[in-house]
Amino acid sequence: MATFKLEVITPLKKVLESEVERVILRTTEGDMGILANHAPLVAELAIGEMKIKFNGTEERFFVAGGFLEISKERTLVLADEAINIKDIDVELARKEAELAKQKLSKLKEDRDIAVMRKALESAITKVGMVEGR
Repeated sequence: MATFKLEVITPLKKVLESEVERVILRTTEGDMGILANHAPLVAELAIGEMKIKFNGTEERFFVAGGFLEISKERTLVLADEAINIKDIDVELARKEAELAKQKLSKLKEDRDIAVMRKALESAITKVGMVEGR
């Protein structure tokens, strides 16, 4: 199977740089599959799972928003947060969800509510991915 260069970058670090066979991820328009020689594209990422197939195996990542850019040279995922599912601390994610729920009930400003809803959705998605939901 043909491969292409994938880079996954967050504000804190480069999470992955590798030749891959396939990527499946969630955009704001829905789930999307990427193979070698995909047409150029820019899309906004949603909170969700990213599956990367390389060397005959598949790795799963949690991705929390950002952007996807596909060009001839590479596929670039600029994510607000990207974590290999193996590195997710499910207990910490549960605590983050509880804290976000508590804070959400006390907020009044629309912007603060939107930020906290994203934090809550991220924490719930992490827990669900680890627990296989």
